Amino acid sequence: MTAMFGSKKEEEKSTATKAGKSEVKKKDSKKGKKKAKKITEKLLKKSELVNRTIISPVVSEDAMQKTTIGKYVFKVGSDVNKNQVAEAIEALYGVDVVKVNIMKYKQETHRFRMIKGKKSGYKKAIVTVKAGQEIQLFSE
Repeated sequence: MTAMFGSKKEEEKSTATKAGKSEVKKKDSKKGKKKAKKITEKLLKKSELVNRTIISPVVSEDAMQKTTIGKYVFKVGSDVNKNQVAEAIEALYGVDVVKVNIMKYKQETHRFRMIKGKKSGYKKAIVTVKAGQEIQLFSE
């Protein structure tokens, strides 16, 4: 009968390999889930970076003239730096950033007769993109 069904050792090996394969599949699926989780975390970090850094594009006569040269003006968060602005622009618009200039405008106080008011301060970034590339600020 052992010739027909095989020896006990062979049966044990076959069951062990089947169990081993299922364990390998479980490990692979865990790795896949971890990898997917890391990718989603990266995307969330990028979207958070974009939302935190770029507040809005500046729409003025001067800013619109600069777009012909390849420079775009954005109002950015008060706690961001040039590198973060460059990363956010590249992630959001998919262009290569060559240079970023940042200007910080202080809070101003105004007075009209007896009424005192404040104009909030902000940070403005002028982003220069690679020649031949452009950013579509307004949908046509």
